[in-house]
Amino acid sequence: MTELHRRVEALRAPLQVAARDQFAGLANVRDLGATLRAAVDRLVPVAPEERRGPLLTWRRRLDGFERLDRAEQSVEVARGLRLCQVLAGPAPARRGAAANAGRAPSRRAAATARAGEDDGAGRRTGARAAAGAIAAAPVAPAAVGPLDRPVTDLPGIGPKLAAALAERSIETVEDLVWLVPRRYDDVRRAIPLEEAVARVGERVTTAGDVAAARFLRRGPRRWVEVRLADGRARLVVRWFHAHAGMVKRFPRGARVAVSGVVRARAGAIEMANPDVLGAGPGILPRYGALPGVPPATLRKACWAAVERARDHIVDGVPADVAARAGLAPLADALLSLHAPPEDLPVDAVDALNAGTSPWHRRLAFDDLFFLGLAVARRRRRQRSFEAVPCPIPPARDAALSRALPFALTAAQRRAIDAIGADLARSVPMNRLLQGDVGSGKTAVAFAAAHQVIAAGRQVALMAPTELLAEQHAAALAPWCDALGIRLALLTASTPRGVRASTLGLLEAGRVDLAVGTHALIADGVRFAGLGLAIVDEQHRFGVAQRLRLRGKGDASAPHLLVMTATPIPRTLALTAYGDLDVTTIDELPPGRTPPQTRVLSGKAGRRAALAELRRCIAAGGRAYVVCPLVEPSDAADRAAATAVAAELAGALAPARVGLVHGRMAQPERDAAMAAFRAGDIDVLVATTVIEVGVDVPEATLMVVEDADAFGLAQLHQLRGRVGRGGGASQCLLVTRGGHTSDGAQRLAVMAQTTDGFRIAEADLRMRGPGELFGARQAGLPKLRFGDLQRHAELLALARDEAERLIARDPDLARHPVTRAVLDARTAGAPIYGAESG
Repeated sequence: MTELHRRVEALRAPLQVAARDQFAGLANVRDLGATLRAAVDRLVPVAPEERRGPLLTWRRRLDGFERLDRAEQSVEVARGLRLCQVLAGPAPARRGAAANAGRAPSRRAAATARAGEDDGAGRRTGARAAAGAIAAAPVAPAAVGPLDRPVTDLPGIGPKLAAALAERSIETVEDLVWLVPRRYDDVRRAIPLEEAVARVGERVTTAGDVAAARFLRRGPRRWVEVRLADGRARLVVRWFHAHAGMVKRFPRGARVAVSGVVRARAGAIEMANPDVLGAGPGILPRYGALPGVPPATLRKACWAAVERARDHIVDGVPADVAARAGLAPLADALLSLHAPPEDLPVDAVDALNAGTSPWHRRLAFDDLFFLGLAVARRRRRQRSFEAVPCPIPPARDAALSRALPFALTAAQRRAIDAIGADLARSVPMNRLLQGDVGSGKTAVAFAAAHQVIAAGRQVALMAPTELLAEQHAAALAPWCDALGIRLALLTASTPRGVRASTLGLLEAGRVDLAVGTHALIADGVRFAGLGLAIVDEQHRFGVAQRLRLRGKGDASAPHLLVMTATPIPRTLALTAYGDLDVTTIDELPPGRTPPQTRVLSGKAGRRAALAELRRCIAAGGRAYVVCPLVEPSDAADRAAATAVAAELAGALAPARVGLVHGRMAQPERDAAMAAFRAGDIDVLVATTVIEVGVDVPEATLMVVEDADAFGLAQLHQLRGRVGRGGGASQCLLVTRGGHTSDGAQRLAVMAQTTDGFRIAEADLRMRGPGELFGARQAGLPKLRFGDLQRHAELLALARDEAERLIARDPDLARHPVTRAVLDARTAGAPIYGAESG
């Protein structure tokens, strides 16, 4: 082993540990950032010169590693593993799917030769079956292939440009292949100069004859100036930071086409740094701006990359699937997007610019198909395990009537029946219970717990915060007492002696229902027979945490019920949560009226909010005031809880004003909440620590300061903290005015509807799926070209094809290229077997 390989392996080892179990291993490597920085520093001196640029770029990223959140850290770990593979080939082969656990999430993902069809007898047909079989090997060949070559192999890309590209994670030929253009200029539709010079401020494509060309220099500034004319109009074109040799490209009388923005300057009409179309392609692709990379250079590099890669592009979509979906071959689609045919009709160019061309459709289908495969494969895997059946108790309804101090709604009864039927089966339930704030999910979960406990099994309910866990325990206690259910609370704050006693009772089977936080998944927690795991506010937990709770079961897999008051849009229910059966509580209990919501702006709005606070206190009510910051900050002109609390203490005197935020010690927070709940505090100033689970029926007013700083889901949850006592309530969204268009849209949605499902759809439309509802933690391929809303019809088709393929070939053993691409796109995420119950 060479010194280079030794140092690469020293870097790769901690990265692989961190990448395990969907990057759950990030928590298992002590001082990971410092370890990686030291390993890179040792590696750089022995790395090939052409590889040092990307290494040094990544090294700079690692300087702030400790400040990144988990998702951002996982991206850096994946990038590091990618660099290790490029430097020294893949890691030594290991048996099983874990060998792929550390592969980077998107580069190999895009893998581009048509996957041979399966002929039904396990044989692969098609012109490139042999190439596909090689591509499907679980470990890539040690030699670096054409797609893995550094961008410096391409004409015009030296170390300086390579470093600029690396800043955008573009380091290889393959990266450029997948950098598709954002729009296209149709040279064939060039307008006359006379028309172009009249369209100041617009981007146009025009052509003229070179009347003069010269190189100019003034101090450090230098540029090339070309004057175009056509007998009716003149246009001055300038390229700054140009070299003198560029003048030779514009001989007098030559016909030149340019595309850029027309400007009026010092009495002349000009274009600055336009694209030169010349006698080149009739349709010019335009890429997103990359700092430090000239557009023409980027265009040439992308074209050269596609030319090199076209015979090495591995198509993971089986031929029969592509034929049924009417898809263009992947290599053809990529080639056509980078270099559209010159005879393309005008409407086809318009489709290119709208992103609706058949080639765009092909890339979108790929995204959605592999997403569908990941979901279908995981769903099938989950259903291959066995659970202990928990039949519906004969007197269930009578028991629930005896325990619950209210009548169940029809929607709650439907949810209880659906969940009860699942629990009675020997296949582990994997169900999502969603319902708007106050719809009664806890009662439904209690009914499920009762059914499982009646069958002699235990139940664990995990909440994201101690406050919510304590509230669950307090709410469930009288219901449990009525049915003789033994309840225990276990959190990080549980006293040592009580904790030890509780753990012993759990392991002995003398606790039926354990309510807690992350403490429930600690190593020392053992159940005698866990039959049901309930996860509340599931979007607060990662997949690995849910798996650890399920892993507390014995030889059988416990049933799983995840609950959320953040409704899941239908498109996400089909994708990121496609492995879950969804039950919706679509009815509020009688007497619950949604809060009236108003948007108040500027100083007048704050005065109005203060007046409402005074009216609320005078009427004997209680109010929340929520701020985006804890302390005032020079970096953000936003309301801070500490300052607002001090201000309101004076403005509302003698009313009692309390304060709660995330930087307070847990006992302080608990004391403030207890005082507010008991009526010893009239106005509670808080941050979003009260977003989830806080239940104070007497609270009738919610004031959100700088409301445009919050997301829709947060605003909806905050609004759900009031109006829980059955009376009239209000939510006032206060802004300073001048908020962004996105902020204005969010506030308009909040004012228009209290329907959580409409709000969730709006949130998805505004933000996209990537960061919503834990989708990044769901172990699913990243969408690069597919859009869950714009491609809704294509999503359904891709999902159907994926489910058909998995039903026919569950392990994709007869479609090895498809499996290899899926493994790469999921970065080794546990599609194959980690969701093991």
